[in-house]
Amino acid sequence: MKRFATFLALGSLVLSVLAATAHESQEKDYSIMTAKPYRLEIERGQQRLTKFLSHLNPKRRALLDQTPYVAVQVYVLNAGELPGLTFRLGKGSVPSNQFAQDIRSGANVQVKFLLIYDSRSQQLVGEDGVLVTDTPTLNTVGMFDGKHAVYIGTGW
Repeated sequence: MKRFATFLALGSLVLSVLAATAHESQEKDYSIMTAKPYRLEIERGQQRLTKFLSHLNPKRRALLDQTPYVAVQVYVLNAGELPGLTFRLGKGSVPSNQFAQDIRSGANVQVKFLLIYDSRSQQLVGEDGVLVTDTPTLNTVGMFDGKHAVYIGTGW
């Protein structure tokens, strides 16, 4: 009987460790697709990043020390403007809090175009930006196309 109890205890310990590991790897990636930015969008993003960096408080500076990438919103469009996105929202392959609020009008779901910058060099990280329907809270870290970045919206 003691062996059976020990076996159950060890088994539950192994299962709890596996469940915790699986939970950590399921962090939400906010991006739904990537796209190449126009020159004007890159410039707008750099301006917003510069403005944000010029108004840093100690708390935000500490956050950037830990996570130097910054996600800057440079454009907003509707899901209906992107081929196939409304269909993907409807069948649930693209999760969106906005779509759940207005299920009849998926074409009107706002899609934000974000560019990821390295706050140290103020240069783009990669060639593409990301399109998102949901975002983390302002000035918090989120995952965008596999990259952790501080979401600053349009800056200040």
